[in-house]
Amino acid sequence: MKDFSNLVIPPLPAVSAEIMRFDPLGENASSQGLEQIVAPDEGVCADLLRIANSSFYGRSGRIRTLKDAITLLGLKTVKNLVVLSATKTINSALRGPTYRRYLHEFTVASALVAEEMCLELGLKARKEEAFLGALLHKIGMTIMGLTYGKAYAELIRKAEETGELLTDLERGSLGTDHIEIGKCVFETWRIPQPLQEVIAGHNFIPDAIQDVPELVRITALASLTTREMMGLLLPMEDLDRRARIAASYNAAGLIAKYDERKFEAIKAHPFYQQVAA
Repeated sequence: MKDFSNLVIPPLPAVSAEIMRFDPLGENASSQGLEQIVAPDEGVCADLLRIANSSFYGRSGRIRTLKDAITLLGLKTVKNLVVLSATKTINSALRGPTYRRYLHEFTVASALVAEEMCLELGLKARKEEAFLGALLHKIGMTIMGLTYGKAYAELIRKAEETGELLTDLERGSLGTDHIEIGKCVFETWRIPQPLQEVIAGHNFIPDAIQDVPELVRITALASLTTREMMGLLLPMEDLDRRARIAASYNAAGLIAKYDERKFEAIKAHPFYQQVAA
């Protein structure tokens, strides 16, 4: 077993840890119960009120209490926003254009694309998990950035310039890759098992598509489609992986919808603005 004791793994904020265990569809799930979880974190409460009062939800200035914000947004959206706020805090130490693009903007854009794709593919019940899976699937890159700083940003840039797989460059230079580290982080944070599978499996071998869990497939499809939408390089293996996933849903035409115009629409979403601002 590899020694990851040198990694900079920040603790998952208490509210986020509890919210990850909150099931919006559970028998006892309620707005009041969610409010009790969220209320102790003033930063999260402020984010919720800011989002609820955004023009996106058409309630500008009229939502003044946490209870009203939760009622307007809904339990699932609030859960997603709490986790989004946590990732924003964790990523805040990572600065510069490379980290901003790959770890601030890309992850939230992937999450929004995953959520939308679930609706397009008739997978509405998967929407929340897909959002969280896409939002967190590159957490290993965040930890590598926090641990190795500018040296890791250089590896990302090299992968972008040469077309080499980032995981190959990571293993060659650092002896491990962001997928292995992501698995370690999720185990440390005690993230639910379905999301751990997303970390472990989103770079699956294309020929193994039939054995890949649906949540892993939809997260990978959203991630790879978002990369192209944002103008980021997609190596041939990734293009093959995306094509296999799209074919498994008979949804090759879906990918074409995610172009520059779609990216501009995503940039207007308050969740994107929350992270990219």
